[in-house]
Amino acid sequence: MTQLAERLLAMAEEERELQFDRFDNETALELGLAIIGEAKRQEKGITVEIYRGGQRLFAHAMAGTSAENENWIRRKNNVVNHFGQSSWRVALTVREEGKSLETDYGLPLADYVGAGGGFPLIVRGEGQVGTITVSGLPDQEDHDLLIAALRGFLSRDSDPSRGVAGA
Repeated sequence: MTQLAERLLAMAEEERELQFDRFDNETALELGLAIIGEAKRQEKGITVEIYRGGQRLFAHAMAGTSAENENWIRRKNNVVNHFGQSSWRVALTVREEGKSLETDYGLPLADYVGAGGGFPLIVRGEGQVGTITVSGLPDQEDHDLLIAALRGFLSRDSDPSRGVAGA
């Protein structure tokens, strides 16, 4: 198995693993702040947005980002919503297959981008209900920062002493 094939399998596992038992507006706020906290810990500047059912529940732009990051987020979200997978997983798959989002899938580059940082917001028993997306770093770094923040948030919230599982 190639290194890329292993990476794609690991990314599919991330999507199965990093799911919520419930997700509401308060969860979006707490998660958004956790993502910002992870970016600060790594000394990185990002923009982050969280959507559920088409409604933006959280948005924050850190110093060093610009309005262009919001456009990247919009385009990454479109990829996540179209494929139901992380935007980085889609980007790597499309590249591996020698395809193009625009030519092979009919998705205009003005509205879709194969880049890291977009992730499906999945609630167990409901499926994908939205997106969690960051922008501001190179593709792999956007993806890795988001995954680290999600893992930390979900493991913290599955702590029985907090009384909340996966929320």
